[in-house]
Amino acid sequence: MVWSQIDFERLSELHPQFLRKPAQMAMLFSFLKPLNKLQEKTLYRMQHNGTTIYLEKLLNEYFQVPGYDTQHHDTTKRVYIGDIQETGALYIYQDQEPDVSFLQDEDSESDLFLDVDVEGSGAYSFTIFIPVGYAFQEPNLRAEIDSYRYFGKKYNIQTY
Repeated sequence: MVWSQIDFERLSELHPQFLRKPAQMAMLFSFLKPLNKLQEKTLYRMQHNGTTIYLEKLLNEYFQVPGYDTQHHDTTKRVYIGDIQETGALYIYQDQEPDVSFLQDEDSESDLFLDVDVEGSGAYSFTIFIPVGYAFQEPNLRAEIDSYRYFGKKYNIQTY
């Protein structure tokens, strides 16, 4: 997809010559400057989405990581996203099998407790790792991430 880049400075040249007095041009530029900022902000938002690499780029730019280079993202990033380790699903029995008469092994000392709210449902989809030295306000950071992340994905923020 190609985004059109509007040059608002050049657009001001389309103004008729007899209306190009300094006061009128200053007023025209004062109208065009917010449009230019709005266009830059919109193009920036269009270039990012909820994929891991774009979220990492966005977070490294959000924290203004010194030495971060988008061309060498893997070697210069400090804020990164890690996957949650998936634990295998635990099946006690299937519906087609007869009911199980016991759920623990008599020889085993450890008991197994199942929490249906968290187990298997994937409490978090990914974790964002941020260095301890970076100061941030969690609500502001979550608002920034939530505007880009995919719906239904839950995340955890950890410092390292």
